[in-house]
Amino acid sequence: MNLYLIRHSIAENISINKKDFDRELTAEGKTVIHNSVKIWKNYIQNIDAVLTSPLIRAVQTSEIILSEFQPTPILMKDNNLGTGSRTSDLIELLNTLEYENVAVVGHQPDLSIHIQNFCTSGNLSIYFPPAAIAGIEFDNVIKYDKGKLLFLIPPVHI
Repeated sequence: MNLYLIRHSIAENISINKKDFDRELTAEGKTVIHNSVKIWKNYIQNIDAVLTSPLIRAVQTSEIILSEFQPTPILMKDNNLGTGSRTSDLIELLNTLEYENVAVVGHQPDLSIHIQNFCTSGNLSIYFPPAAIAGIEFDNVIKYDKGKLLFLIPPVHI
């Protein structure tokens, strides 16, 4: 399986007037994710499914990703991908899927922790900004320390 971990794009600032769950992408965030996906297509042939956090900013990021790939990937929301997601839950979910190319749209610091858990048995410090993507390859079953980090692409600001 090819796994693509994607951080949601630039979102509204935290505010007392809006729940964290409901924070949306900014206009800049929408532009950045559109531009970034165009670059990703140089590295990714297709995506079969996009798993997303249910938080609005992640869903909006996922919808933009879906609009850029043909055929359109399947979209699945999963509450376990919200803030504070655990690698063990992600592994369990991914191993139930029969897709070859799966994208996961989530949050920080969760995504950096997932990369560390998938690709090393030691410590790894990763800067993972909004609208960045990490590509990880697994031979068969997804397990801790069995992934091969293929790329880490920062967002495209034009």
